[in-house]
Amino acid sequence: MKSKGSLQLSLWIISSSFFCGCLAPFAGNHKEVIQTYPEYWESNVSFAENNHSQNGWSMELGGRELEELIEKAVSGNPSLLALTERLIAQGEQATILGAQLQPQAQVEVTGSRSKRNLIGFNLPNGSTSFTSNSFTSGLNISWELDLWGKLADSRNSAEKAFESGQFDLEAARLSLAGQVAKVWCEIIEASQQVSLAQRSADSFAQNQHFVEQRFEKGLANALDKSLAQSITATALAKSLSLQGHLDGGKRQLNVLLGKYPSISTDQNLTTSLATLPPLNLIETSPSLFLTNRPDILAAEKKAEASGLNLAVARKNFFPSITLNGGPGTRSDEFEDLLDNRFRTWGINGSITQPLFNGGRLRAAQRQAKALQAASWADYRACVLDAFVEVENILAAEIRLAREETYIELAAKSAEDAARLSWERYQRGVEAIFNALENQRRAFDARSQAYSIRKKRLHNRIDLHLALAQSPLSE
Repeated sequence: MKSKGSLQLSLWIISSSFFCGCLAPFAGNHKEVIQTYPEYWESNVSFAENNHSQNGWSMELGGRELEELIEKAVSGNPSLLALTERLIAQGEQATILGAQLQPQAQVEVTGSRSKRNLIGFNLPNGSTSFTSNSFTSGLNISWELDLWGKLADSRNSAEKAFESGQFDLEAARLSLAGQVAKVWCEIIEASQQVSLAQRSADSFAQNQHFVEQRFEKGLANALDKSLAQSITATALAKSLSLQGHLDGGKRQLNVLLGKYPSISTDQNLTTSLATLPPLNLIETSPSLFLTNRPDILAAEKKAEASGLNLAVARKNFFPSITLNGGPGTRSDEFEDLLDNRFRTWGINGSITQPLFNGGRLRAAQRQAKALQAASWADYRACVLDAFVEVENILAAEIRLAREETYIELAAKSAEDAARLSWERYQRGVEAIFNALENQRRAFDARSQAYSIRKKRLHNRIDLHLALAQSPLSE
């Protein structure tokens, strides 16, 4: 009889699984091809054959000073610390789901006391009652058999999400390093601009004093005097504005370091921006590039997790088989629970098969399928965004280098013209307006030279970030 019952049960499980498999749509889980990639980047930049420096790009662009700032930010930035803790919590979710694959056991001790009234016993129209106790203890073990791999898929999906979170954290670290480096450049460039504006204001003030002396002697008219006063006041106002920008940069740097937004810093920053080193990168191509970017890898892991979620949604159509039971004791007296004579055991099995749920499972499966398609679309969008980012940065590397060359030439020429123009004014062969205007142009040209150097450094930082290169020494 037992063999016959076991055979019937096995046939029922097999037929139910086949029936459910016919009901559940197939869940495809594959990586969709984006397109073929070019062998080289379109932007015409010559890559060095030797590897990227082992010191990290922060040493190349700012020396030990910049590297220390990035190290402090990585260890003290509250947003990065919060992201780290959330990643730890996400990893525990995979552990929680993985525990469902193992049997679950818990110790139980229960007790009850009841009273029953017996009517009509012993005496006519009399009543009597009795009370009874019941105590049980035991080890309750339950286990859901993962015949279809649904629980394993849930755990693996959580693990993929955790791996995606790890790549997101790495991307956040790189982004933070880039922010610190850029703000560092902003502060140095702003310091140069403030110093230039102060020198400009001092120079215009001296010129104003010279013009006022000439005016008192009748050698200059009221127009010359007003022009000199106007350009001096403009230079002083610009100096104050630039000082505000400098203070704002220092506050932003302190916030990135996880400190109070003060205008004071723990260390004295350098007074000039470094000369850009030659482009020194590992030879790479768009196809190899995909294996380095943490944001692309994170998007890929999320898409893979969505495929596992789709598999889980499909396997929800299959029956669930659960076993539970275990050894224990039962007695009317609590003291007897440890007596071997009162030992008991039991085992139960259950099979549940979804039959009708108002279309919930099918809707969940369609939802998971749509989310999977969306995840792979996000992956393709992430890849394309990364491609255009690198192409634009490489193109800007050439353009900005040429632009700096021209602006530096313009600045030196403007400074020479300003000096000659002022000498001509002193000799009386040049109008005051031209002399002051040429001085203003010279200062503006030098200001642009400072700005373009900062832009080149920002672009180089963006290039290192786009190629997922570490800012710190290895």
